[in-house]
Amino acid sequence: MGLTGAMAPGPLLTITIGESAKRGGIVGPLVVLGHGILELVLLALIVFGVANFLNNPMVFSIIAFLGGFVLVYMGYNIMRNLRNYNLSTINVGAKQGIHPVITGIVVSLSNPYWFIWWITIGMGYVIFARDLGMAGVLTFFAGHILSDLVWYSFISYGVQFGGKYLNLKIIKSILFVCSFFLIVFGVFFIFKGYNFIR
Repeated sequence: MGLTGAMAPGPLLTITIGESAKRGGIVGPLVVLGHGILELVLLALIVFGVANFLNNPMVFSIIAFLGGFVLVYMGYNIMRNLRNYNLSTINVGAKQGIHPVITGIVVSLSNPYWFIWWITIGMGYVIFARDLGMAGVLTFFAGHILSDLVWYSFISYGVQFGGKYLNLKIIKSILFVCSFFLIVFGVFFIFKGYNFIR
């Protein structure tokens, strides 16, 4: 069940592919660490009944609207830097831009469907796990995060080692497609948020 959520394409996957091409395979685990920190906070809020406010349509619309702009900016920024992108100037693990842990938090926060998953499917799992005590909740969370870690590590290290066999034009094309989808996700979320506000 964890892998079905982890393997679903979305902004987190897109940004992981783009960043892995610059920083190397460590991006996957670091992005999941940021994503996991945020999910642990939300899990605690759900367990203690504080996260019910997320069901409010106005909260969703604000998250979707603002998050959409963040995703559009990220996609634009990747596209803007493609012209000067050069494999010879990139050191794996180089400290460029936002740290992947922060990226994992920001991208998750800017994705309204992450909230939707947690207040629907995720909350159902948590309620079931809570009946089994704290061990049940922790087991659910561990399985959920390990699924993310396995999948995103596979993707990021695949990009790093695959990059040795891909020419610059192919890598730029992949990055362009990734950034394009970030912008598409962002615009979609902006319209979704706007329609809820209207």
